[in-house]
Amino acid sequence: MNARRDFLKKLSMAAGAGVGLGASLYSMSSFSAGLNGYKALIVIHLNGGNDANDVIVPMDAAYADYEKSRPSIAVKKTALTQLSGNHLGHSMGLNSAMSPLTSVFNSGRLAFLVNAGALVKPTTAADVLSGKATLPPFLYSHPEQSQYVQGWMGDEDPSGWGGRAIEALGGNASLKAPLIALSSSNGTLVLGQRSRIVNANTGNSRYLGSADLTDSNNRWTQILESLTRLQSATNVEAEYARTFRGAFLDTRELAVASKSATEPAATFKDTEIGRRMRFFAQTLPFYKASGSTRQVYFTEWGSFDTHANQRNSNVNSGNADQDTQLADLADALAAFDKAISAAGMGNEVAVFVTSEFNRTLDPAAGLGSDHAWGSHWMVMGGQVNGGKLYGDKFPSLVLGGVDDAHNGKRGYWVPQMSSDQVAADLLMWLGLPQDKLTEVMPNLKNFVKKNVGFMNG
Repeated sequence: MNARRDFLKKLSMAAGAGVGLGASLYSMSSFSAGLNGYKALIVIHLNGGNDANDVIVPMDAAYADYEKSRPSIAVKKTALTQLSGNHLGHSMGLNSAMSPLTSVFNSGRLAFLVNAGALVKPTTAADVLSGKATLPPFLYSHPEQSQYVQGWMGDEDPSGWGGRAIEALGGNASLKAPLIALSSSNGTLVLGQRSRIVNANTGNSRYLGSADLTDSNNRWTQILESLTRLQSATNVEAEYARTFRGAFLDTRELAVASKSATEPAATFKDTEIGRRMRFFAQTLPFYKASGSTRQVYFTEWGSFDTHANQRNSNVNSGNADQDTQLADLADALAAFDKAISAAGMGNEVAVFVTSEFNRTLDPAAGLGSDHAWGSHWMVMGGQVNGGKLYGDKFPSLVLGGVDDAHNGKRGYWVPQMSSDQVAADLLMWLGLPQDKLTEVMPNLKNFVKKNVGFMNG
């Protein structure tokens, strides 16, 4: 009894277990035979509302409008790296902080989704200005808009489009570790209606207290597993026991994955996002080899709520400036692209980078920008029809211009594609039948065009 109590005390202090719990759990030891091959989607959410106006910038005559609209925080023309070709009627530049991604874009493995975001139904700036628009709930609020673009359907159904899609894909079968959240407090996107989420972190250890989870002969591991098999007298106790066992199996499998992982064939910088992308590069090959067929990974990262010091005008402010964060992101994405291609999985993995909203075109008082709406997102992978900017047009970078939906002329873009339409491309690539799209994302019934068209295969 003392040994058991001592072990549980150590277990409560152990770091890195990180497992999410839920009811009606998926089995970790079986997978659906109805899905051929392996595909994984990685979703990276940039916390705080990344200012996409300073990510993709026209380099032709429209640059003058951009510079005039935000003189104190505009990216200098000399700090833009030109992308090959013309896009949406413009020659375009990528913020040079993200220059490691230029070659990925030019090779056709990276695309930008221009002016995407939260939408209930197709909407125009004129609709918004006249008060006729149906707006997403809690528009411009960080937590609600983060959840909304991840598929949140309100308090009665807090699940996300990734979790619901996996459940629709699996049907009555079980998928192996289909939903994984990495170092994230908000996992709406991978929250299903009846699924268990595996909550991982880059510091996952093979040890829980004195238990070596990779060694089935370890005494403490055996004690821990025996606790997961205890008989239960009530439904509540039985559900707790099932949940506890699922958590143990998930944690043990992550420990095995960490122990058996090979070093990725790329150099990842020792930054937070670098460590996370390295984790993905190591973990995906393990799950593919162990029988997974479809997986959705989610992580949230960054501090992009840049109301002040967006261009790092005050290095003592304690706030991470946008360019430094974009550079870290680009380095990590480029390394991941190299590593996953070297692992022979370049066509089996897609990376989607999103944020809850864009920021105002006009600067805020503290040399930053405020909350706005439509943003530019990224998608990367071997099956991306890349080297393109998707959308019907690039917004006019004129305060109070034809695309400005703010009655104070601050530069708010109404999304020309909804988060659901963007997700539809990714989910159909994973294998979700088109006739299940509105089941997974009910708001799509409001759109004639159900997807964007940026994925191959």
